[in-house]
Amino acid sequence: MENNASYDSPGTIFKRLHAAYNRHDHAEASALYAIDGEHEDIALSHVARGRDAVAAGLAHFFTAFPDAHWHALDDLETTDRAMGRYVLTATLQRDMGNLKAAGQRLELRGVHILETAQGLIQRSEDFWDSKTFHNQMNTINTGAKA
Repeated sequence: MENNASYDSPGTIFKRLHAAYNRHDHAEASALYAIDGEHEDIALSHVARGRDAVAAGLAHFFTAFPDAHWHALDDLETTDRAMGRYVLTATLQRDMGNLKAAGQRLELRGVHILETAQGLIQRSEDFWDSKTFHNQMNTINTGAKA
């Protein structure tokens, strides 16, 4: 029996993920993942496995950076992958781990790569520069760039 199910393309899923990010909707973003899907932050060498872990990580991030916004620069799509460059802008407004909030501004370039199957994200990778992030977060002058 042939499966004629219609699924969103990887590029559409990519756009939906960034839209959910920009609405700070961790539940909607994590629902785009397969139940056992995973997200890897390459700079942190950290993998969130499963929808619940992805949602918890996003909720934590959105709490610390309530004005976070991903500005898409471009994207590419294949039959089972989507990838794109972005610039993330945000202000650290609540402590996050050992980072103490003092209104530090973040402007961070990165790349997301999504692997999809049957309309869901199986795996995502987020590449960004940890040195740039830490330099900006360790700058107490809230209006200055590091």
